[in-house]
Amino acid sequence: MRLVVLGARGGVGRRAVRAAVDRGHDVVAAARGPQAPPDPADPTDPVGALGARGRVVPVELDVRDAAAVRRALEGADAALWCVGVTPRSGGDVGRSALPHVLTALRELGVPRLVTVSGAGVAVPGERKGPGARLVSAAARRFGGDLVRDKEGEHALLAATGGELSWTEVRPPRLREADATGSWVLSERAPGLTARAVAKGDVAEALVHLATSREQDRRSPFLLAGTGGPDGPRRQR
Repeated sequence: MRLVVLGARGGVGRRAVRAAVDRGHDVVAAARGPQAPPDPADPTDPVGALGARGRVVPVELDVRDAAAVRRALEGADAALWCVGVTPRSGGDVGRSALPHVLTALRELGVPRLVTVSGAGVAVPGERKGPGARLVSAAARRFGGDLVRDKEGEHALLAATGGELSWTEVRPPRLREADATGSWVLSERAPGLTARAVAKGDVAEALVHLATSREQDRRSPFLLAGTGGPDGPRRQR
């Protein structure tokens, strides 16, 4: 498959590039700002993994540029949205830029999109226990622009027609670590004691979901736990 990773320089995005390449996919690694030349001798450099089973094409773009986004998505089989609010992005980067992605996917006939949100982000109609409600309240109080932006992204996804298959994963706290191979997709909201999820595991889940229609038009929680692409990935 040809996967486009938007936000390919971030902690999740760069690991998603590497996970996709390791599984033999062709990858367009799209990120803001110039990307460093590939270093095939550096195993931690996803763009340098050109000698692996897949290949990587680095693309410099601003996701707010609709024409650039459309060009990056041409010929794609699926897209991964790994963009989040940063000091440089502005507080509404998702709400401003995701519409460009959705329009391009529709016009180009790209059928699949997988995005990253957060466990503290509320989805209309869901029920959360007391601990999960505390997590959401804390996220809204301290997460500021990030939470508002991710809630805006969900509203955009929910408003799409049936021609686009999307999944929005919602991990709790993230930790800067490569994949452990142990992650679970769950409908049950995590509480205050939920373990932080390795960014590498989020990346592995994104790539797995991009190649299937699991959790179609749903927003499962992504938790640290026993599972992975070859094991159980759901708990009820």
